[in-house]
Amino acid sequence: MRPEPGSRAALIAVPAEVSAQHGPVHHGPDAELARPLSPKATALHLRRQRAATLKLAKQAPSTNPDPNGPLLLSSEDGALSFSLQVTPAGFYVERTQRRPLDAHLVQAMLFEELEAFLSWCEADPVRFDHPLVYLRLRRHGNAHLPRRL
Repeated sequence: MRPEPGSRAALIAVPAEVSAQHGPVHHGPDAELARPLSPKATALHLRRQRAATLKLAKQAPSTNPDPNGPLLLSSEDGALSFSLQVTPAGFYVERTQRRPLDAHLVQAMLFEELEAFLSWCEADPVRFDHPLVYLRLRRHGNAHLPRRL
């Protein structure tokens, strides 16, 4: 027997349906888990993320018009960028990684000698993911950092 709509018993009793693809489906306020996205919805979600990343890449400048300011290096998709600047204290590197859902990871380092910079570059996975950005980064570090005597 079904409870009357709007009664207290109707609010507590939440029917559960069983779907062949996704298991039990619960309707109501206690339903916490969402169904996994279908392949088509997953592809659409990834396409929207890529479009948002490309939009950020178009907004970020790849070169710097000011010769005294920081030099900006970025990947084609804008997911990774470096800001490089020579300071009296050493070679300042700021690494920004943009992740899905607008999360940003920013790291800032100051290198005084070339060996430390090259060691840091070798440990960074950017050399595999974005090899052109990695080569440009190393080239600028070689040009601006002194070797240890």
